Amino acid sequence: MKVFNKSFVFGVTILFALGILSNGAWAEEMTFTIDSYVTKMEMIPLADAEGHALLLGERRGVANFEDGTAAVYHTSFTCDLSNGAGPCEGYSDLTFMDKSQTFSKWKLNVGIPEGKQLPALKGTGNFIRGTGKYEGIEGSISFSGYYITPYNEVTKGDQVVKVESSYKLPAK
Repeated sequence: MKVFNKSFVFGVTILFALGILSNGAWAEEMTFTIDSYVTKMEMIPLADAEGHALLLGERRGVANFEDGTAAVYHTSFTCDLSNGAGPCEGYSDLTFMDKSQTFSKWKLNVGIPEGKQLPALKGTGNFIRGTGKYEGIEGSISFSGYYITPYNEVTKGDQVVKVESSYKLPAK
């Protein structure tokens, strides 16, 4: 009887493991670099301290993936900055050639590193929705980046961001 119970438990364990693997429940990685610029920016100075402002903005650009795939990038964000540093949060979407999309929500901190003249940023987020081949996407995102031009009427705050994500899709 003990041999039967051990065999039964072993068999159920193997079937459970195979079920998870065949479901596609393991995480996949998505790594890409975003090149973007500001398309809209509204700044509201606050009277409580010099250099304190709220920002509402939008960026557009392209996401280049390690496998050669590219996607159109768009993000909308708000920031609470003091002398160019502070927290930001927003929503981003990627649109691929086949019209599949991913949508994410994120938070970051931005500031000017010592010895530099332009801001750098670091943040995290989560996928909140997907369409097409990314329907049902779940997962997390981490990213860091830097400005390569300042934000003004000519250069628009060009930015490069390296993104790493881990995600899973529902079984089909």
